[in-house]
Amino acid sequence: MNRLRKKLNDTYFEGVEIFPTGCLSFSAGIAGFRADIYDKSQMVDLADQALYYSKKQGKNNVHIYGSGSTKEYEIDFAEDVRDIEQQLKLFLYKDVDTFKHSKRVFRYAIDMSEVLGLDSSERRHFVLGALIHDIGKLEIPWGILNKKEKLSPDEWETVKRHVTWGKRIAETNERLKELVPYIELHHERYDGGGYPHGFQGNQIPKLCRMLTIIDSFDAMTTERPYQKTKTYEEGIEELRRCSGSQFDPELTELFIRYMEQRIHEQQLPAAGLETT
Repeated sequence: MNRLRKKLNDTYFEGVEIFPTGCLSFSAGIAGFRADIYDKSQMVDLADQALYYSKKQGKNNVHIYGSGSTKEYEIDFAEDVRDIEQQLKLFLYKDVDTFKHSKRVFRYAIDMSEVLGLDSSERRHFVLGALIHDIGKLEIPWGILNKKEKLSPDEWETVKRHVTWGKRIAETNERLKELVPYIELHHERYDGGGYPHGFQGNQIPKLCRMLTIIDSFDAMTTERPYQKTKTYEEGIEELRRCSGSQFDPELTELFIRYMEQRIHEQQLPAAGLETT
């Protein structure tokens, strides 16, 4: 692709003198297949992200998705964190608990990216995906989102739609498209009993399976209006009980070892205990 770009760039065509660069040129983005790509359109989106990055470098470039330098990714990562946090601040007027939950899951994801040994690109996606995973809850009516009593079946169906609403929000932003799997799939179950697609096992990207564990653990161990709060130890026992059904057993064990080490060291987990 780069040879084609260079050939076009170096070939004279009548009339190119009117262009600022004095030649014809193009930029291109390339994405290769990965095991965690669950949808054809996702692969096209990754190539589109690479194209965006190529143009950002000054155009007339070819960029392979995931091949940027660590420094460049860190700069982009910091910018994206700020952008997503600005969007999440909308929860401060509607549901402050969802805002706090997103920030805690984000911090868990930072720690787990180290445990999993993720490269800079994987870390960026996982951590940003954890931060924005509940963005679709902005579309849930206030009365349902803040209801103290048990939700009715119809209300529960409305809550479940937040993964689809969140996907649509992310798809409107070029920089967020690559985070769609984390938004759409964080309520899928390892045994296929989740939503919205009923994916199971390896049909669910690995880091989405880890996000499900982190998201559920934080939900269990922080105060929610519709359930009793569990201690960290009780949360760990619940993860073990649901390992192999709701949660990926291998990733569950990794997260449990991480939590037990933090507890053993008498340090607060990455997400911390919040007092109100």
